[in-house]
Amino acid sequence: WGWGSQGHMIVAQVAENNLTPKAKQAVAQLLKGQTLAEVANWADSIKADAEWVHTKPWHFVDIPDGHDYSTAEHSHEGDIITAITEMIAVIKKTRATAVEKENALKFIVHFVGDIHQPLHVGRPEDRGGNSTRVKFEGKSTNLHAVWDSAFIKKSPLTYEEYADSLEQKFFVLAPYDLPEISFSKIIQECMGARTDIYNFGADNILSNAYYKKNLAMMNAQLLMGGKRLAEILNKVYQ
Repeated sequence: WGWGSQGHMIVAQVAENNLTPKAKQAVAQLLKGQTLAEVANWADSIKADAEWVHTKPWHFVDIPDGHDYSTAEHSHEGDIITAITEMIAVIKKTRATAVEKENALKFIVHFVGDIHQPLHVGRPEDRGGNSTRVKFEGKSTNLHAVWDSAFIKKSPLTYEEYADSLEQKFFVLAPYDLPEISFSKIIQECMGARTDIYNFGADNILSNAYYKKNLAMMNAQLLMGGKRLAEILNKVYQ
């Protein structure tokens, strides 16, 4: 899975804060008044339903070291790259129903968050860190879970406060021309983070130094995800 629920809501709140008035109005109308943060975890909540179980592979993409998206083997059931592309096409499609567009928007909010969680563009051999056992703050867990939520949970801030604090600390400009999103750049960023993410020694204990070293990178990914999500929606609804 990508970010935990708090992480997805942070990404969505950053996006909400950066929507143009026209995009904000369109989003509110489509979501019947709900905010992006309120629907940010919908795509995770439905994965076990028979109607939506086919969307599980859409939440990630596995790319081995030394490869890129074009050379890696992909699931015939789809992945996060194809899913984002297809969902953007749905909300831009004139003949799509309101329900189809609403669901597509909720998928986009979630998947753009997912693709910015570095282990969501993961190594296939350990399932994006899910099979790599580690200890963090004395608790046995897996590497993916640490990056999903354990780091974020150390903060006492609400998701709104966290989003605001990110925008005060960083400045990110990430323009994209639709429908050609620069997935290659996002993938490159995630794969480039692997050296630090997997640098925790043979004992598999994630120290406080590891946390401090990687916190800024995680925060930058959360902020970048929100900024890019806003850019996508602003372009769709311009």
